[in-house]
Amino acid sequence: MNHETRQESASEHVDARAPTVVEPVRSSRTSRRTGRWMLLAAFGAAGLVLRAAFAAQGADPAADPATAQVAQTLAQWTGVWVAALLTLGILSFLIADNPVYKVCESVFVGVSAAYWMVTAFWSTLVPNLFGKLAPGLIRTYVLPSLEESASPTRDFLLACVPLVLAVMILWRLAPKGKWISVWPLAFIIGTTVGGRLVAALESDFVAQLQATMQPLVAFEGAPDARAFSFWGTVGALTGFVGVLSVLFYFFFSIEHKGAVGGAVGRMARLGVWFLMITFGSAFGLTVMGRITLLAQRIEFLYREWLMPNLQPLLGLLGIS
Repeated sequence: MNHETRQESASEHVDARAPTVVEPVRSSRTSRRTGRWMLLAAFGAAGLVLRAAFAAQGADPAADPATAQVAQTLAQWTGVWVAALLTLGILSFLIADNPVYKVCESVFVGVSAAYWMVTAFWSTLVPNLFGKLAPGLIRTYVLPSLEESASPTRDFLLACVPLVLAVMILWRLAPKGKWISVWPLAFIIGTTVGGRLVAALESDFVAQLQATMQPLVAFEGAPDARAFSFWGTVGALTGFVGVLSVLFYFFFSIEHKGAVGGAVGRMARLGVWFLMITFGSAFGLTVMGRITLLAQRIEFLYREWLMPNLQPLLGLLGIS
């Protein structure tokens, strides 16, 4: 009994002291992770500054045309091989899940994220943020084509708002004060939802209503010489019947029995046909888009990678 009591007291003692031991280790790991992110950000910023400096000075490391042509050919050859190997690595997933596919997938995700980050930096941050905060400096060293503003003071004050929000978002990488990043995220999500809601109502809801409210009998030609359009009328009637039958399909207030309910049920079954045709065409369009991408990659592998590398070997074998 005394042995069990000692074990329970020891476990309680260990549990009571566990948070004081784990918490410094966790905070030190967070600090190291934050330091690595800050180091990567510093290297990226230094690379961007060097690129901007060389672009502003007009530096051209390949001033010799022959050297430039050789470098371009080598770069194209390397790019074709890298693209071909990555394409084959992605297609290897058709056989089985393998480490090569995972590596190619990670490379694709990383390169895509880096590409969009650099694109957003040069197309959004430089002209719309840094160009408003320091227009003379940006125009001299980074972006000579930056347009001059008619009211630089107003633009500077307005640019301070996204700058403060960006700093608040980056505060999430700090060991303390992560709650600060919640406010700019809430602002971004709220403004995005509001803008997208208005755009969706205008493009989807109102536009579809306008497209539905069309004359059932269509005419074509000049106003003084209008002629009856058979196919236009067929399209208008099909659209009207399709919209009406689909609306009846989602009308559940009347049981599909009796004279009125039976008519509603028949219209609802017709609406099912319209829905299935719509979903099938949308799915077919999606599949055709993916097949087009696959055909493009196969054409790339055959024309730009396989045949140019097989032609010298076939020439040595005497095969034309």
